[in-house]
Amino acid sequence: MKRFLLSFSFLSLLPYVVLAQSGGGGGGTMLENPFKGGADSLGDFVQILANDVVMPLGAVVVVLYMIYSGFLFVVAQGNPAKLEEAKRAFLYSCIGAIVLLGAWTIAQVIQNTIDQITQ
Repeated sequence: MKRFLLSFSFLSLLPYVVLAQSGGGGGGTMLENPFKGGADSLGDFVQILANDVVMPLGAVVVVLYMIYSGFLFVVAQGNPAKLEEAKRAFLYSCIGAIVLLGAWTIAQVIQNTIDQITQ
């Protein structure tokens, strides 16, 4: 366990060591930014991650879960216990959609507030 923690701590600090090297002058190599939008800070990285990864993936999961709950309604065929399960699945998918949209709204409000403060 100690060996794992030591390896994990070394590997987690490795990007900071690599990023600390100078890109100019002394024979160092300059690494290109892999993000198309040019994320130069942690805030930019989080914004790109949220807008380009989390939101589309979350939207796909919500839609698939709603389709699954519709399938449960069709398969229930009037059985009260299965109908309750289908209703619960649809309710949870709606709650997931609300949480996803709420998180996006809160992130946008915070981003707009930070933008107004820094101007």
